[in-house]
Amino acid sequence: MLALVIVAVVAFGVIKIAPVYIEQQRVVHEVNELARVAAVRGWKDDKINQDIKRISVEYTLPDNGINFVGKSEKGVQINVAYQRNIDLLVTTYEWKVDHTVIGKDL
Repeated sequence: MLALVIVAVVAFGVIKIAPVYIEQQRVVHEVNELARVAAVRGWKDDKINQDIKRISVEYTLPDNGINFVGKSEKGVQINVAYQRNIDLLVTTYEWKVDHTVIGKDL
């Protein structure tokens, strides 16, 4: 009986957390790709900000969830920082994403 309860709790946790984790990985992957392409193709700031806006809308991120930091000799730097709240019945877990991406030119 105890094993069944433990399995149910673990399954519930996975069902609640997995979609948020998968979304985070997709957002970070898209921003990595954006930074890489922007660095290789020498995109202007306006084009980079348009793509950032597109990703933000696609994943319903907060207004400052993705920020274009700038260009440097290292490449194009974009910061991803947002939070998702996960309702776990007895509490709410704050899933925080804070990732800096640097897209490097070839």
